[in-house]
Amino acid sequence: MKKQIDNISAAEQQEEVFREKADHYLICFINGCPLREQCLRWLVGQYADPNLVVQTSVNPLNPKHGNEHCTMFRKKQRVMMKRGFTNMYYDIPGHMEKSIRWALIGAFGHRQYFEMRKGNRLITPDCQQRILETCRRFGWQGPIVYDGEQEEWDW
Repeated sequence: MKKQIDNISAAEQQEEVFREKADHYLICFINGCPLREQCLRWLVGQYADPNLVVQTSVNPLNPKHGNEHCTMFRKKQRVMMKRGFTNMYYDIPGHMEKSIRWALIGAFGHRQYFEMRKGNRLITPDCQQRILETCRRFGWQGPIVYDGEQEEWDW
């Protein structure tokens, strides 16, 4: 019985997240898309406010959308996001640290870099991979130390 209650609350929690996201996320209303059941954009679109006159959405007339190779497809899966890397440079030698830091700022921009570093912006698996590749490119072979992690939708 406890497990069923947890599933209901998780479903309700997911519904609330999707309902909030529908206000500012690029959603999709292409009901004929073969990927729709696995796509976050379509699923979030099901929670859009029907009373809105205008809604930002994927263009259904674009031939790159609404098919098996849709460029706007976002897989409905939760992934492990990292949070912050304020201690990442602790063990990295100074000459590598400077190069890595400037390369990451160049890759992400000042604002996004510092939001990720401070933990104000979650670090997606793609960004984690870019950080790892940058560290390796400048010679750092040690671990990449993040401040924390949490499971989240890969929007």
